Amino acid sequence: MRKDMQQGTTSRPVLILVTVSLLLGFTLGCARISELVKKGRGEGPPPPPTAPSPDIPTRPGSDKDENSLVKKTNFYISDCYNRYSNRIIDSHNRYRLWVKNIDQGPTGKESIVYGLYDVSGDGSDCEKAVASAKGLEPLMPELDSAADTYVVALKEVITAIRGVYQYYEQEDYKDDNFAKGKSSHAGLMAAFEKFKDANTAFAAEVDKLEDDVAEKELTRLNDAGKKYEALIVESGIKAKKIKNLIKGNDFMQISPDELNTLIEDFNVTLEQLKADNSKPMAGTYTRACDEFMKAAKEMMRRIRDKKPFTDFEKRQIAMGFEETIEGSPGKLMSEYNSMIQQRRFTRF
Repeated sequence: MRKDMQQGTTSRPVLILVTVSLLLGFTLGCARISELVKKGRGEGPPPPPTAPSPDIPTRPGSDKDENSLVKKTNFYISDCYNRYSNRIIDSHNRYRLWVKNIDQGPTGKESIVYGLYDVSGDGSDCEKAVASAKGLEPLMPELDSAADTYVVALKEVITAIRGVYQYYEQEDYKDDNFAKGKSSHAGLMAAFEKFKDANTAFAAEVDKLEDDVAEKELTRLNDAGKKYEALIVESGIKAKKIKNLIKGNDFMQISPDELNTLIEDFNVTLEQLKADNSKPMAGTYTRACDEFMKAAKEMMRRIRDKKPFTDFEKRQIAMGFEETIEGSPGKLMSEYNSMIQQRRFTRF
């Protein structure tokens, strides 16, 4: 939830889906961040009467500074990255599923033509979110620059997708002997490639920002003596370390000992969470954590035992059902995303 668009020709069918899905398919755990932002926008409980006036300078690390960081994070993640990245990769995956030679492009002799997925939105909302985020403290030149590049690549790839989406959806290729499909292929793939590069850089910078927010939140909760709430945040941080270990890597090259160490560390926090079952929906979240840990252990065992995917499993992965394959990165990512979704119900 990490994931190369161009990597993996027809000679490497597994890595196409595995690597692509890992570059962009990770869902950033922003439920808590979004909740904080709502409070900052006045959608949650009002601030206490003694809250500092906006025109009074506040010390570094104050609530005002932290709220600004949270807002910046939300603009980049919830209002931009999460709205587009996965869908564009899904569209690219669908296209690659039926175009047998991605370098050559469609030939007109394909037995099945899936086309590609459309994208909701034209990227202008992401562009506005980036502009808003750049105006907030703290200034983050590398992130802001990566975001600008992302917006340009995003709008270009959406234009490229929409240039052929209806063509394939309406089966117009049957009327021109694939002429438009063939002529548009190079431009479409160039747009996908440009987006991949921009997204990789943007995702890395956004990841750092999200980690910064999570660590600050963890410190705040620990300082306030809110143990249960701190454990929720800590579980997310530790789960993300497991997820990040497989991001952008050939997961079979990962050290099983390194992975197992992270799993055991995650389990320490999980057991502490289970010890406090007085909170509403706590059991729902910890069960999701259990499923994530189970998927991580399955993958660790596949790596440790050097167990390759069977031909059947490869076909399942190629058809987009990787989350059903035991010990696969796709299943791990699916359980991670489910865990993050369930975390939304652990209100604090």
